[in-house]
Amino acid sequence: MISVVIPLYNKEKSIVTAIDSVLNQTYTDWELIIVDDGSTDNSLKVAQEYVRGLNLPDGKVKILTKPNGGVSSARNMGIMEAKSDYVELLDGDDIWHPDFLKEMVRLMEDYPGKSIYGIRCYPIYKNRMPDVHNETYYRGETKWDWETMAFSGSSSCLNKNDAIAIGLFDTHITHGEDVDMWWRMLLKNGGACYLKPYSFYRQDAENRASHREMPLESYFPTYMDKFEEARKSNAEFRRFFDREIVLYLYPYRLSKRYHADARKIMVKLDYSQLKFSMWFRMMFPHSYKWLTKNFLNR
Repeated sequence: MISVVIPLYNKEKSIVTAIDSVLNQTYTDWELIIVDDGSTDNSLKVAQEYVRGLNLPDGKVKILTKPNGGVSSARNMGIMEAKSDYVELLDGDDIWHPDFLKEMVRLMEDYPGKSIYGIRCYPIYKNRMPDVHNETYYRGETKWDWETMAFSGSSSCLNKNDAIAIGLFDTHITHGEDVDMWWRMLLKNGGACYLKPYSFYRQDAENRASHREMPLESYFPTYMDKFEEARKSNAEFRRFFDREIVLYLYPYRLSKRYHADARKIMVKLDYSQLKFSMWFRMMFPHSYKWLTKNFLNR
């Protein structure tokens, strides 16, 4: 069995579609836990009324409520409530292909003992699904490279015990909290992934975090020190990690408000293993922007 956890906050227009994504799965041995994080719209009522009308067996779907504390606290509550050893996460505005859970279980069976499993998430608009089934996609163990794109969305499957062992989601982080969790899980006991898109996130959904500018103090790079030991002992991880932090920090280096604070973080990175352009981007962000606009994009 897999426990599916949906954190819910102000998604009254999309929560039924997310629930239907679970109901429509060809793999049926699941429980669904919806955690309402103090929604201020009708999300909770919509979810409760919809589930009530499904006439499912007792315990198949459970709806929990809590005061607003952020998506991380809602996910943590769902993880702790889960009956299964494996917890699959689904955001309230995301959609699964009907074979998503079946493919996830196959991945877990073929690569046992991992802390985290991921299937690539793909952006869509107005629920228009892409035709992606005639291509070949990587499927196997996750390394510190492009395979991590399988964890670019929220629909990852976690080993519950490993998630608890590393301290669950960090509730101090409100932007990039999923990246922080995925990387800590990968460092725990590794992961496996399938890069064929079976999960989709709606770019037009209401209340998406990506639609809001986040303060640097609550953004993932601010808390990079927790990875210091792994960066020192694992050169492959350090190269991957530092490259990604550069990409995350660059917009803040262009910002008047966060320019100086971002510099305090960027000086911790090891540029010796990165391309010169990465160092230049951090040291001279506006010059880099001008050069890419006027020369590199021609």
